Amino acid sequence: MMLMLSVSFAGATISQDGEYTIVPVKSDSNITPRWVSDTITQGETNWHGKSVSSYTTSLHIDLNWGDTSDSLRLKVYNPSNQLVGTFYDSSDGVIDGRINIEIRKSGGIDLGTWHYQVYGYHVTGIEDYYI
Repeated sequence: MMLMLSVSFAGATISQDGEYTIVPVKSDSNITPRWVSDTITQGETNWHGKSVSSYTTSLHIDLNWGDTSDSLRLKVYNPSNQLVGTFYDSSDGVIDGRINIEIRKSGGIDLGTWHYQVYGYHVTGIEDYYI
């Protein structure tokens, strides 16, 4: 299966192959955070996972390091280990040391463990982050 990627900066919507739609999320104080904190250095890769065990049409992912002088890259894999997307700080429409997105699928996202690959794309020293 080939995944096609299209990006629209005007609406800040990223979609792939009509299966999943990825949209930026604005900060919302009503969202209850459930974060894992970690550190990363230049060229390092860290893996994190999120279990989806019941029907839902969206998955919120918030990678926040807050330092715009450093850059992290986020790759998201579905439970079948297929790459859903690669995201950088600007992917959510704002350069703010944060990748804050929601993955949506009207028929429900895949159940199982979603994997997040965080990569130190351009990091000076040690960068703290949460996801």
